[in-house]
Amino acid sequence: MQAEPLIYDSTVKLTLTHNISTNKMIDIRFDLMQTIGSIKESIEKRYGSDPKFMQLQLKDKQGNFITYMNDDVKFLGTYGAKDGYEVHIIDSNPNSVLNGLEDVNKVQKYTISDEDYDKLPVNMRKFKQQFLQQQAAGGNLGQNKPEINDNYQEEVALQIAINSRCQINQGQRRGTVRYVGQVPQMGLGYFVGIELDEPTGTNNGNIQGFQYFQCPQKFGIFVRPNEIIVGDYPVLDLDEI
Repeated sequence: MQAEPLIYDSTVKLTLTHNISTNKMIDIRFDLMQTIGSIKESIEKRYGSDPKFMQLQLKDKQGNFITYMNDDVKFLGTYGAKDGYEVHIIDSNPNSVLNGLEDVNKVQKYTISDEDYDKLPVNMRKFKQQFLQQQAAGGNLGQNKPEINDNYQEEVALQIAINSRCQINQGQRRGTVRYVGQVPQMGLGYFVGIELDEPTGTNNGNIQGFQYFQCPQKFGIFVRPNEIIVGDYPVLDLDEI
């Protein structure tokens, strides 16, 4: 019976480190029959260092220095490289491309004037203004909303009678309608002022010094007309809340 030939793996996996770059490359495969010159060319493609200014140090798995590998015509295997060993690259080029890349303080920062920034079709300042306007109007950013003007939700509002019982869609809070009309302090269009059955509101019917209706503090709230349902909504008992 003929013995199977032994398969010899002539490659090793090495870790690459650099004196300038903080990028550590692990398990990079090299052939033991590669020359040091070809290895430097491979490192140039990975880091950008010029082979003419490159020195290579071979270290063991614990990071202990073994030897320099600077003879470009010698094979990697002649230096005793093994799996898990480290090749530390020393780039002595004063004009190395890595010098500017690693120090962020040397990177020129882009600046733009306020005038040019406002001309951008989309910017954070416009986004914030739109968000605040829609929040004041009771809307949600990103949804297709009708134009907010002085008559916004007027038709819905005129169908709501003062002293009607109602329930707010969000949270199902109940109360009595005390005001229907515009509230300029809150935005354009129409609002409904409600005296809640429980102190879960935000005011006492007063908005920025203007009294739209009277109720105890925390019992008042203003919402858009389409955010409530008017009907027979009695006051809930404590065990129903």
